[in-house]
Amino acid sequence: MDARLHARMRRAPALSADAADVQIAGFVPRWLALPGEVIGVERTVRVTPERIKHIRRRRPAWLEFCLKHIPDALGDPDFVGLRAQGDRRRIEFVRLVGRPARWLLVSVKFLDDAREAWVNSAHPIATSYLTRRRRAGTMWEARGP
Repeated sequence: MDARLHARMRRAPALSADAADVQIAGFVPRWLALPGEVIGVERTVRVTPERIKHIRRRRPAWLEFCLKHIPDALGDPDFVGLRAQGDRRRIEFVRLVGRPARWLLVSVKFLDDAREAWVNSAHPIATSYLTRRRRAGTMWEARGP
């Protein structure tokens, strides 16, 4: 079976905006090469209630959209990125999702030493932002090794 198809079949349960406990946000496929020096030892990504509150505070109108599509962005991203400044363990996953289609960016911190991966944030981005990041060399098409 094609690795990308298999990755799409492994889907996290729906994320709840009101969960009191840590939830599985999605699964980053093994075929996906992560940028920088991140290995991605753990590919099951979790999200805490505090991070969901963060998304709600920053972009309340987009909370349900983000929660619905985070598993898709993690499981089959169109682009992956690494910020020029900041924590080098934080990888960004971008996918065109929803109807009407929007680019969703999901930021994940990979803690390889602890064998953990956590959602840091999620929000829609404009095509112009994605274009600027690609031109700056901080966002690439998702690819295998």
